Amino acid sequence: MSFDWNNTLFVGIVGGVVAGIITGIVLYFLFGRREHRRFISIVESSGNNADKLLEKGMPEEALNTYIESLKKVSKEKEPKLYSRIKHQEGRCYFDLALVSNKEDNLTKSIHAFEEALKIYTIEKYPVYYASTQNNLGLACWGLSEVRNTEDNLTKSIHAFEEALRTYTIEKYPVDFVGMQNNLGLAYFGLSEVRNKEDNLTKSIHAYEQALRIYTIEKYPVDYAMTQNNLGNAYRGLSEVRNKEDNLTKSIHAFEEALKIRTVEKYPVDYASTQNNLGIAYGRLSEVRNNGDNLTKSIHAYEEALKIRTIEKYPVNYATTQNNLGNAYGRLSEVHNTEDNLTKSIHAHEEALKIRTIEKYPVDYAVTQNNLGAAYGELSEVRNKEDNLTKSIHAFEEALKIYTLEKYPVNYATMQNNLGVVYGRLSEVRNKEDNLTKSIHAFEEALKIYTIKKYPLLYKEVKSNIDLFKKKIDS
Repeated sequence: MSFDWNNTLFVGIVGGVVAGIITGIVLYFLFGRREHRRFISIVESSGNNADKLLEKGMPEEALNTYIESLKKVSKEKEPKLYSRIKHQEGRCYFDLALVSNKEDNLTKSIHAFEEALKIYTIEKYPVYYASTQNNLGLACWGLSEVRNTEDNLTKSIHAFEEALRTYTIEKYPVDFVGMQNNLGLAYFGLSEVRNKEDNLTKSIHAYEQALRIYTIEKYPVDYAMTQNNLGNAYRGLSEVRNKEDNLTKSIHAFEEALKIRTVEKYPVDYASTQNNLGIAYGRLSEVRNNGDNLTKSIHAYEEALKIRTIEKYPVNYATTQNNLGNAYGRLSEVHNTEDNLTKSIHAHEEALKIRTIEKYPVDYAVTQNNLGAAYGELSEVRNKEDNLTKSIHAFEEALKIYTLEKYPVNYATMQNNLGVVYGRLSEVRNKEDNLTKSIHAFEEALKIYTIKKYPLLYKEVKSNIDLFKKKIDS
C-alpha cells in the first residue's frame, strides 16, 4: 500500500492529524506545568502560613502543617521545597523541646536539619546551608545537656564551624559574630568534659572574634552578653594556668558588661553578672589582697541580691546566698571573725530556705557542708559545745545525700569533717563516746581515702585515728 503525497486532500488530513497530536501534546504539557505551579503555590502558601504560626510561638500548630505538606512533596521532584519544609520542621521540634520532651524533640529536630542538609549543600545553597548548620549546632548543644555531653558538643562545634564557611566576617558580619558567640559557648561547655585549657582558650578566641563586630557603640546588648561570657571563660582558665592574670581579665570583662547591664535597664542580667563578678573577686582573693578582694566579692553578691529576691528568683537567690556565705566565711579568717561567721551562717541558712533536700538534694548537701564548716569555725570563738553540735548536725544532713555509693569522694570529705568535729567535741563532753564516734567517721573516710589514691589524706586521717585511740586508752 502506498500513499499519494500529491493528493492534497490526503496531505491535508494527515497534516491535520499531526497538528492535532502536536497541539494535544503542547496543551497537555502546558496544562501539566500550570497544575504543577498551582500545586507548588498551594504548598508554599501553606508553608508561609505555618511560618507565621512558628513566628507567633505556635510550633505545634506549625509542625502539623509542615508534616501535612511533606506528605505531598517529593524529595526527588521538589528537593529545594522539601528541604525548606524539613528545615522548618526542625525549628518546630527545637522550639517544642524548650517546653517539653526535651530529648525526644531535640533528637527529631537534629534529624530534620540533617535531612535538609542532604539538599542544602554548601555548593548549591551556601546561605541555606549555613543557616541550617547553625540550627543543627544549637540543637546538638541542647541535646548535650541531656545525654552524651561530649559527643553532642563536638557535633555542635562542627556544625557552627561549617556555618562559618559561609558566614565570613566580610560578607555576613552579624551572622559571623553570632556563630562565634555560639562557638564560644560550645567550647566552654566542652571544657568541662575534656581538655579544659585547650577548649577554654578556643572559647576565649571565639568571644574575642565576636567582639570585633559587637562593639559597645553599635551592639551594646550583644557586647555586654559576650563580655559576660568572656569573663566566665577567663575565670575557668584561671583554674588551669596564670590564675592572677586570668582572674584580672575575667573581672575586667564582667566590669565591661556592667557598663551596659545596669540595674535600671537590665536588672536580671545585672544580677547575673554581679554574681559572676563576686565569684571572680573571691578567687582573686586567694592570690592577692585577701581582705580587699573578699570585700569586693561580698559587695557584688549583695548587689545581685537587690534583684535576686527570694520571692521573684528563689533559685538564684539561694545560689547567691550560698556564695555570699562562703565569702563571709573566708573574710572571717582576715578580720572580725565572730561577726563574719555569724553573717556566713545567716547566708547559708537563707540559701537552705530554697535548697531543700526534697527539691534540690545536691545543692542542699553543698550548703549543709558549708554551714557545718562555719559552725565549726564559730565554735572556736564562742559557745563551743553548742556550735560543734550544730556543725555535726549539718554534716550529717549532707551525708543524707552524699552517700558512699553515689558520691564517694564527698562522702569521705563529710566523714573526715565529722571526725574532726567529734574529736573537738570530746574536749567538752563525753570524751570516750565522742572519740569513738570520731574514729568511726575517720574509718569511714578511709574507705575512699586509700593509700594508693589519696596518700596524703590517708596519712592525715590515719594519724588522727591513731591519736584518738591513744586518747581513749590514756
